Amino acid sequence: MQKKLIALAVAGAAAGFASAPVLAQSSVSVYGVIDQALTSSNGGNGSVTSLNGSGYTTERLGFKGSEDMGNGLKANFMLEMGFNSNNGYQDVGPSGQIFQRQAILGLSGASWGAVNFGRQYTPVFSIQAMNDDFRVAGIGSIYALTNDGVTRASNSIRYDSPNMSGFSLAAMYGLGDTGSGSVSPVDPKDLGRHAGLNLKYANGPLAIGYGYGEQKSTAVNGLGQVVTQKTNALAGSYDFQVVKINAGYQTNKTDDNPESRDNRVWNVGADMPVFGADHVKLVYAKYLEKVPNASNADADLVSLGYVHPMSKRTTLYATYAKLTNQSNAQINLFGGAQKTNAAGYDPSGFQVGLSHNF
Repeated sequence: MQKKLIALAVAGAAAGFASAPVLAQSSVSVYGVIDQALTSSNGGNGSVTSLNGSGYTTERLGFKGSEDMGNGLKANFMLEMGFNSNNGYQDVGPSGQIFQRQAILGLSGASWGAVNFGRQYTPVFSIQAMNDDFRVAGIGSIYALTNDGVTRASNSIRYDSPNMSGFSLAAMYGLGDTGSGSVSPVDPKDLGRHAGLNLKYANGPLAIGYGYGEQKSTAVNGLGQVVTQKTNALAGSYDFQVVKINAGYQTNKTDDNPESRDNRVWNVGADMPVFGADHVKLVYAKYLEKVPNASNADADLVSLGYVHPMSKRTTLYATYAKLTNQSNAQINLFGGAQKTNAAGYDPSGFQVGLSHNF
């Protein structure tokens, strides 16, 4: 009996050594962000103080991994969900998605780039994100003005090129959401279909990017008609070391007649390092309403932020933002602020919070 046990132990050890190189070539990790902010904001019904998540970085829980299959080829996956740590609820998507942030599987190679399939960020949003000094999170984010509803695309195929002397490109085609039942028992075959691309250059202190996306949507005109929504985004930044300057311009319109959506947004921002690792951020953004027959429907956003990294993973931050609406505009601050229900009201808010990556 003792010899049999010894033999089994040796066999098990041998099997472990034999499989060790294979296991070493695969990796799976759990990651996420917990972010809590005390927010005081006024949307027209008096000041309200609340505890909100995602003031500095959007809260998330994710699983990602890769398998090295040799010759530079890798298989990759990512599953990412949102949640609200202030109440413990999951941030479920509009169609009940569990992994509503990202759910992708794909292949990559050092020489040719990556191809991913599933629910993922659109190329035009990648440009919008690089243009936002407030990281598309919290009340200071210009996403209050630039959000065009094409952040992610389901049932999509996306290609990302490798970095080529600072240049890179991405292209996506989304097959649409046929069968979701959002319009009728049998949805139009092109509902939710998305096509987009971006071109970027990043080398040293200079970064420039352009993105385009077009999506078939019914939510835009509210008539149940499928219209094409087209978005162009241009962004650029230059790091002078003492200050990083950022600027962007976006157009967004539909192809129905008259257009149910047609606007322009431009922004400028500055990110200044102070006291070592701390940062001060200042942003101004302008929303211009271009829908036919619209008047006095523009808006201005001013945001001021202070960031204090306490460690590599934990950050303390504070943000103030004020959005000025013209008499027929009704745009709200982003990220947990009290929403205004009255056209022409100017919402404002202040956040102080703590963000932790794991």
